[in-house]
Amino acid sequence: MDVLFEQHIVQNTALGAEAIWQAVHEAYEASGRTAGVTFPLAFIVLPLSFHERTAKTLASKTQPGALYKALADNREIPVGLQERMQAMSERTFQALSIGFHTGLLELDPDHERHLIPGRKTQPVPHTTEEVKTILNAAKRVGHAFTEMTLVQLSTQLHIRF
Repeated sequence: MDVLFEQHIVQNTALGAEAIWQAVHEAYEASGRTAGVTFPLAFIVLPLSFHERTAKTLASKTQPGALYKALADNREIPVGLQERMQAMSERTFQALSIGFHTGLLELDPDHERHLIPGRKTQPVPHTTEEVKTILNAAKRVGHAFTEMTLVQLSTQLHIRF
């Protein structure tokens, strides 16, 4: 039996595509539909939203400032994040591929090739609490993309691209 069986089921690429869409959609809406998300920021979404403790902390925070509030409550959020980003980069690429092929995500040709949502509404209604937590965490991350610069995110989360 595959030791990572549960991880492959729970952290599947289709759910990853939806989590990235949720973050991009939230950032796009929060910016007044004027700017999307720069490509490198997509690599933050899955390591934060697929990490159970981080996702629960983020999902429980209100906006604005949800990421700052989560970091204040749980100082362990940045611990291991760089390694998770690197380990999940292939899964992020696969999720982005699914997002582009299904029309969930698009590249904005007019704004420095930012990621923008291809749909206005969530593609699938979810009933399980775990998936709702993942998507709510991704939503908070997306909102943080509009509140913080790439440098601020890198500094607060102790990551580098």
